Amino acid sequence: MAGLTFPWMRPLWQQLVAAAHSGRMPHGMGFSYSPDLGVDVMLEQLAAFLLCQQREQRGKACGVCKSCKLWQAGTHPDYLRVEPEVGKQIGVDAVRQIAQQVQQTASQGGNKVVQIIHADRMTLQASNALLKTLEEPPENTFIQLAATRYSQLLPTIRSRLMAYTTPQPTPDEIRSWLQEHSKQSVTDSVVLELAATKPLSVLKQLQNNEEQRSYLALLCKGQLNVEKDLEKVHDMLATLLSELQLAHRQALMGEEPLVITTNIKLPAPTHLLASALANAYRRGIKLRKTLQNAGVNPQILVASWSNDLTRSLRASSYN
Repeated sequence: MAGLTFPWMRPLWQQLVAAAHSGRMPHGMGFSYSPDLGVDVMLEQLAAFLLCQQREQRGKACGVCKSCKLWQAGTHPDYLRVEPEVGKQIGVDAVRQIAQQVQQTASQGGNKVVQIIHADRMTLQASNALLKTLEEPPENTFIQLAATRYSQLLPTIRSRLMAYTTPQPTPDEIRSWLQEHSKQSVTDSVVLELAATKPLSVLKQLQNNEEQRSYLALLCKGQLNVEKDLEKVHDMLATLLSELQLAHRQALMGEEPLVITTNIKLPAPTHLLASALANAYRRGIKLRKTLQNAGVNPQILVASWSNDLTRSLRASSYN
């Protein structure tokens, strides 16, 4: 996926570049974290741009100055990226490291950039510790928080950030982008609608000719693998819910969702299938809320929900 560009991110990027050139770049910034929409790539480009010593002459990092060379080598001393380990939260020690980083003088004489990925997984103690840094950030220091569930950040933290919403592609943008990078003509409305929120996942399926490797297809086959990492579970569940919505819409229109009928291999009256999918979607929404509670076992909960969904789909096929 290296080298991909995302046309739908262009307006946000231009907004950020304009703020930097005019000296109005916020010291605290918040982003909705959607890696499948290219947010990771944008954050990397933003860090490189802010650290670049010649950014005033262009709308991106120059790639040739000393700071850019350090960035490309992954050894830039004025950049810090913090993210939780698999299945863990961001603790107060990591935030103390951030405080130390921002108080130091920039070694390259320019900006300092700190990025906190999955910031919604900070402990309460870590969040409170971060507040002190956000309240009085040192000059030429930019702290950027990316959160999958932005509303889960403390209100006091959100109030100190300039929030940026991740743009989503238009139908024309996603169609052209998929066809350019997959080298295929993409006309399936279901594929295009799913790609509007999960473009990287859909592109990967198209490039690997894995149209039937959707989460819903795997679930119907009894091959859905539930990760231990809660963030990966949330990502999977978001995609699965989108696929359920699209399949439900097809069934309501009297069409047989191929992803289901192909994998269950049973004739299903579409009105019964639509009802089963709607019930599964409602349960999935409740499950997503439950998974936000501490101490839950995502593997057991998702497995139970997916087993019930498979049974209800099969039952609808027999009626």
